[in-house]
Amino acid sequence: MRRPLIPMAACGALAAAAVLGWFASPAAAHAIIDLDGVSAVAGTTSQMTLEVQHGCLPAEATLRVDAFVGRPWRGVEPGAVPGWQTTVERLPQGGWHIAWTNLGPPIPFGTAIFFPIEVAWPSKAGTYAMRVTQQCTNGASYDWNQQYFPATADSPSPPLTPRPEVKVVSRAEASTANAQPARPVHMNTHSH
Repeated sequence: MRRPLIPMAACGALAAAAVLGWFASPAAAHAIIDLDGVSAVAGTTSQMTLEVQHGCLPAEATLRVDAFVGRPWRGVEPGAVPGWQTTVERLPQGGWHIAWTNLGPPIPFGTAIFFPIEVAWPSKAGTYAMRVTQQCTNGASYDWNQQYFPATADSPSPPLTPRPEVKVVSRAEASTANAQPARPVHMNTHSH
């Protein structure tokens, strides 16, 4: 018995619909480190913000966020976030664990959450990671801990659960960067 053939145009349309459906489906939030316009300089202390862009999925609101940093990070002091209880624990192997637990109703899907942290940056310049987990209603959780690599046959890029990283610069690099004049931004303000 011969199987009916599906025209090539139909195959292309089905493939496009599958890809669009995959990209259009809601993603879990990503964890982002924002240095708020100030370089992270080795051996110094400055402010950063950990941003969780939105709740896990539309039916899974955020209940808790945990951040883990390794031994090179010299210290962390999270700022107060209204409606959240914060704890900080020094890890036995070095590094820190910060936990934010929501004290109110679960944070809905479309709401970004911002966690300010005062950081004593590592003593040496380099790229440092922060593992972040997001606990959600319905027992779901997400672990933002995949390192960025180029795409391969078995792994997309960026990864589906990328870990946030920060580039810590040397004092010399920071001085050079700060000595560079800001480039003007030209905007077209004329209406046509």
